[in-house]
Amino acid sequence: MKQKKVNGEQVNTMVSDQYEIYHVKDIVSQNKTIYHHHDFYEIHATLKGEAIFYLDGRQFTIKEGSVLLIHSNDLHRIVRQSTELFERVYIFVTPSFLESRSTQWSNLSACFQPLGEKRSRVLKVTPELLKEKLSFIDHPPDRHVYGADIKYEQALVDYLIFLNQVVKQEENTSEQTAAIPNERVDQMIQYISKHLSNPLSLEEMEKQFFVSKYHITREFKKYTGFTFHQYVMKKKLIYSKQLLREYRSSSAVYSKCGFSSYPHFLKAFKREFGITPKEFLRRDTQNELVHYDHFEDER
Repeated sequence: MKQKKVNGEQVNTMVSDQYEIYHVKDIVSQNKTIYHHHDFYEIHATLKGEAIFYLDGRQFTIKEGSVLLIHSNDLHRIVRQSTELFERVYIFVTPSFLESRSTQWSNLSACFQPLGEKRSRVLKVTPELLKEKLSFIDHPPDRHVYGADIKYEQALVDYLIFLNQVVKQEENTSEQTAAIPNERVDQMIQYISKHLSNPLSLEEMEKQFFVSKYHITREFKKYTGFTFHQYVMKKKLIYSKQLLREYRSSSAVYSKCGFSSYPHFLKAFKREFGITPKEFLRRDTQNELVHYDHFEDER
């Protein structure tokens, strides 16, 4: 365990070749927060205050309860601080650490898996709950106390489990999986998740996997509990909620999640979630998109 100073503020840093944890309350300096990226994942959680954050070509207002799951190599930075106090916790973690703590049933890197064309994610968590989940960071392990380091690391794993549960809850489609998985269907599901901006017709899948659309229809229903079209529609609509949080405009996102027309998207969204996209945006106070029409290279 080391103590570092960031712009005059003491922060706890868990030094490891697998992860590092920072708790920061300093003033954001535009001269020091350059555009950058990592070869590992970053989890950025806001505990108090507001700031403008750049991530992969977009800018957001992040505030209490905002959690950014930043994928490796996605360009990002804090652009500017909007309030006098801006308290945040950011964690750097390697894919190998997540893999080493995962099991056959619980993949800790699942929250970083791309959805459509987006790799990084923006989550909203109740501020009080987020602070509770991160309370361990201010109690670094005493190297003289046996097992303290293991307990500290387990608290980090618990936080990662929590974030994955939040993502799972947002993406839940009540999938009914058979006791015996089907490798081909699993490959199709992965393909669907990566190409949600496409129409994703049975004809497209037929060409991609060299299997008849009749076989796809039968196997999808058998192993997921949904028809192919039902499954694709649910995934597209889940993806649309992520896009709505980013672009704050339903007319700007319908084509990005593979809908041919806005009326079709509007009808499907309301049927699936019971509210219109506009109502969803009104209820969701997660992030406010700041218009960004230029790109700055990493300095």
